[in-house]
Amino acid sequence: MKYIISFSLIAFILYGCDFQQKENIINDSNSLNAIIEIPAGTNIKFEYNYDSQNFEAQIVDGQKRIINYLPYPGNYGFIENTFMDPSLGGDGDALDVLVICEALNQGKKINIEPIGILKLMDDGEEDHKIIAIPNNDQGSFMSDSIPNSVKIILKTWFSNYKGFGEMQFVSWGDKKQALNEIKKWQL
Repeated sequence: MKYIISFSLIAFILYGCDFQQKENIINDSNSLNAIIEIPAGTNIKFEYNYDSQNFEAQIVDGQKRIINYLPYPGNYGFIENTFMDPSLGGDGDALDVLVICEALNQGKKINIEPIGILKLMDDGEEDHKIIAIPNNDQGSFMSDSIPNSVKIILKTWFSNYKGFGEMQFVSWGDKKQALNEIKKWQL
């Protein structure tokens, strides 16, 4: 009985530490990082390959996938330590993020501040994009929310970059909804 109580106490402490750590990741925005796959202003679709640990151009019909639309309007990548589990409705990748700032190099790890979420459907599946700025970006005009003019640009771009009608706009979400989405897929 003494061992069962000791084991239960240790398990409770460990679970409590793990839970507290997950809560702190969301509550402490200094710990949210994005990894940039595609720099702003470019149009080749790159993805991080977890097996080779390299950034690789997506190949479609034997060719590099080039976005046949305007170049990426921000730095596109994923939020570190997230996984959109297919058994929970995810796409099997890390959570997408668009970091609005000057072009960053591919592979750059940047501390971010989420400011909103663009909710989309892609072929009947949720395909949400976290919209973020660099953390502590004193010069950003989007410190707490996304202006309507920027929302129009991003909605138009994401609704058309795969071709007309391929992506469906669902809605916009605020900073709180963006943080909840990150928490949902956090490892």
